[in-house]
Amino acid sequence: MADATTNTGLTRGRMPGMSPDSSLGAGGTGAADLGEYWTNTGAVRGPIPRQEAQSLVGRSMAMIADPQPLGLAGFAAATWTISTVVAGWHSFAALAAAVPIAIFFGGVAQFLAGMWAFRRGNVLAATAFSTFGAFNVAFGAWILLTAAKLIPSTRFGGTSAAYVAGWFIITFGVIAAYLAVAALADNLVLVAILVTLAITYIFDGLGTMIVGPNNWATYIGGYAGIVSSLIAFYLSAAIVINSTWGREVLPMLSTRGSSGSRARP
Repeated sequence: MADATTNTGLTRGRMPGMSPDSSLGAGGTGAADLGEYWTNTGAVRGPIPRQEAQSLVGRSMAMIADPQPLGLAGFAAATWTISTVVAGWHSFAALAAAVPIAIFFGGVAQFLAGMWAFRRGNVLAATAFSTFGAFNVAFGAWILLTAAKLIPSTRFGGTSAAYVAGWFIITFGVIAAYLAVAALADNLVLVAILVTLAITYIFDGLGTMIVGPNNWATYIGGYAGIVSSLIAFYLSAAIVINSTWGREVLPMLSTRGSSGSRARP
């Protein structure tokens, strides 16, 4: 997700303790460049010149196609399907029909997109896709285990099982919230996806804990999930269309283009 509109790898700024003239020197390989500085893969520490690190990041990105459209599509499809049930469009019993798309497309495919994002050195996308892909697999397994009566039902709130399930869901809301903070330095469309997703998980979790399904809290979470999935569909389409056309046909609201650290395609 972090490199949705970018081709280079270095982020702006310098590590604490670096002198203001750290970039001085022929070819950008001054003495301080051999210390610590940030790339979108994280902090680089050791005797690797900044220019060489930039080249390595760019080379790794060029060796594998951008996995973000796949990850976003898997996330959007699963979130949309599940959220329509949670929002009350269908009976709660119909949630079992969402298990295949949750496990295989929103789960396995999205998780694989996260692994490929690691390969491209995209920490934000890798963390997001891997986390929410794993959530969808776990959610599908939870539905199946409940249906098989191997774990207690969470059909009604106020039980121990409902509180455990609620905290499980809210945990991912917390993750979505701090990923949204990270995305502020990258892409505003992505921020919108993650903020609405955080609302989705938090209200779904609260509804599960306190009341059970089909209540005002889960309805809020369901509709927030629908909004999040629609925005994710848009960003997935924008990345694919812009990449294929070689220019920005659909705006992605990147926040990096003006900094000079990363350029738009």
